[in-house]
Amino acid sequence: MVEVVRKYHGALPMAVASGGTRRNIGLQLETLQLKKYFEVILSADDDIKPKPAPDIFLEAARRLGVEPEHCQVFEDGDLGLDAARTAGMLATDIR
Repeated sequence: MVEVVRKYHGALPMAVASGGTRRNIGLQLETLQLKKYFEVILSADDDIKPKPAPDIFLEAARRLGVEPEHCQVFEDGDLGLDAARTAGMLATDIR
């Protein structure tokens, strides 16, 4: 995933839409030196209905200005895969 993020930065808008806390997401992105690549970061700390509801993915798409059907979600959990599909997005299982 790190290679994908770096390769498509600037070519495609990218967001993080995670069920994790903003603090944990920030620590992971800083450790991987990836924080600067994401225009939008949504977390469990935001007032958005959690996965498996599609809300967090739909909000990420809205903030990026991209229609849901033009979004691809890279996901490592069943709830997230379900949420992405419900949102009308291409869901890719990265486990």
